[in-house]
Amino acid sequence: MAEISLIRVDSRLIHGQVITKWRKIFNITKIVVVDDSLANDEFMIRMYEAAAPAGVKVKVYGVEKAKRLWDKNQFGTEGRVLLLFKDIPTCYKLYEQGVPMNYIQIGGVAKTADRKVILQAVSLNESEMELLGKFHQNGCEVAIQIVPEDTKLSYEEIVKKYKEK
Repeated sequence: MAEISLIRVDSRLIHGQVITKWRKIFNITKIVVVDDSLANDEFMIRMYEAAAPAGVKVKVYGVEKAKRLWDKNQFGTEGRVLLLFKDIPTCYKLYEQGVPMNYIQIGGVAKTADRKVILQAVSLNESEMELLGKFHQNGCEVAIQIVPEDTKLSYEEIVKKYKEK
């Protein structure tokens, strides 16, 4: 069975930092993107597959299929998986369906009118904070870390920054 090496929420999905830095640190051989709308967009799937370096497979699934494949063989027979989400609600939806998550790394989450800036590349709204709180209450570590060189911002620090805004 494949091994989930990193679970990351990053609205940019596959981009330079994910590919060049996190992939090397975690020795990623497969990227599994879970996103219901993207799973139905063949053109974008091909774009993300092309963005991956040689030797790294990219699979894009909706939540239901991701859950089914997790139950069947944990995303394959071998390799180290980066489980990647565009947003926190989708990540939580898969978690609620029983896919185990012990650590969730928050990468880039774009600023919108309803989000408060936590760090330069990460903004969160009230409902996203509630979901992160549920992860935390269930024993899942949540942290913001854009690149490996950055210090992790813990859940408690995220909450503090959110309340300050």
